[in-house]
Amino acid sequence: MGDINLYKPEFNLERDTFLGTKEVKTKKLFYLSKMAQDEQWNYSGENENKILYNYLCYTYDRLKQEDSIKRNEERYKILVCDNDEYMCFNTGLLTRSNGTDIYAYFGKNTSAYARSGQNWFLIGFYQKTDSEMSKFKYYPEIADYFTNPADFIYDKKLQLYIDYDHIIDDNYERFEKLGLSDKHIIKALLENAVKTITEKVKRNYKLAIPQFYTDKGTMQSKIQLLLPLFLFGREYADLALVVDKSEYRYVGKTILTLEWAYVNSRRIVRPDAEWLKI
Repeated sequence: MGDINLYKPEFNLERDTFLGTKEVKTKKLFYLSKMAQDEQWNYSGENENKILYNYLCYTYDRLKQEDSIKRNEERYKILVCDNDEYMCFNTGLLTRSNGTDIYAYFGKNTSAYARSGQNWFLIGFYQKTDSEMSKFKYYPEIADYFTNPADFIYDKKLQLYIDYDHIIDDNYERFEKLGLSDKHIIKALLENAVKTITEKVKRNYKLAIPQFYTDKGTMQSKIQLLLPLFLFGREYADLALVVDKSEYRYVGKTILTLEWAYVNSRRIVRPDAEWLKI
């Protein structure tokens, strides 16, 4: 699976809260998917809103990270009311009816099904005007990923370098699933795909989609860009190239399936690029 573990959520939401039994959690996610503005929350062929679940986990991870480095004048984004009985956070989603913020709302956990450390129980999802939200002094803000706006745009002045050996060796199974087994052929197809997308993205920066990445070792976070790879010259992409930016260059060291590319990019904003459809 290569570096795929680097791109999964930390799942602090599961550690800190109890979302309910599998059946209850599925119902709550379904309710949220219908409450929020319409978008793709399911992988093809499933109906458990796994993309939405990962999105909530990613969002909570970032909010917890932001609260851990909060300055004195800043408000907490994971907010507990004065009597410590309720907790909430801004999901970053908007209602489909009138475009207002949706908050995840929790009470103190007393469930026998909960694990140690799960101090909160997910009650549901509410808007600002719902009576449940009156328990809090203020409405918490959404997660913030925008540290340097320039990182979100592909800089055509920088050269792109590719670690082909690392990409091929660590992600060989993904190429096999595309019907490729010969590493020499894989490299040739990769080189051609990289050359093609490098020219395309210079003319259309919107082809590069940002994702937010946190290094599990250093816990340092940064913006990476995802570029589509058209290995077979078809109109739809086969894989996504993950690109790191430094002061002097871009470096591509790994690839993602389109499914994981979609999940990771949705962490920041709903991707609208035509190539990233699952």
